[in-house]
Amino acid sequence: MTILHDTRKLKTMTVAEADAIFLEIARLNAFIEKEEASLKKKIADLTAAFKDKVAASLKNKEQLEHELTDYIMSHPERFIKPRKHPVGQVGSYGITTDKAYIQITGECEIISFALENGYEDIICTKNIPDKNAILRRLMDGEELPGVELIPAGEVVKISFKKGYAEQLEGKR
Repeated sequence: MTILHDTRKLKTMTVAEADAIFLEIARLNAFIEKEEASLKKKIADLTAAFKDKVAASLKNKEQLEHELTDYIMSHPERFIKPRKHPVGQVGSYGITTDKAYIQITGECEIISFALENGYEDIICTKNIPDKNAILRRLMDGEELPGVELIPAGEVVKISFKKGYAEQLEGKR
């Protein structure tokens, strides 16, 4: 399906009009970037204030959790049946049995070790499309599902220099 565009206005547009459009895009972009920076600052300020506000409570909570954990581990006989001690409608504490699990702290190290020692069974290989190989096949005339060839050619590029927003402020 071909969509027709009326390009008469564009054909008569002057460079000055195109420059005006570009400058308006720059102004809008500068406004958006300024608002985004303001938002990020507010988030950072709120995060810092939150951390300051809860720091003492967090430290106290961790100490109390450690104390309760020590109590539970010091009296495992109190948590045989039932395994958990209910505390009203608030919750419970006790002992559960977890399955063994691992925590990978050095992904590169374990992969290197596995490859050097023939432990390929502990590594998963991820299959990803090779764009260069796909491009070669498409250029050779093959049809491949799930890909689209975007031919080389002229494309429109709009870019802004660093610090452009400050220059726009005085030209309003």
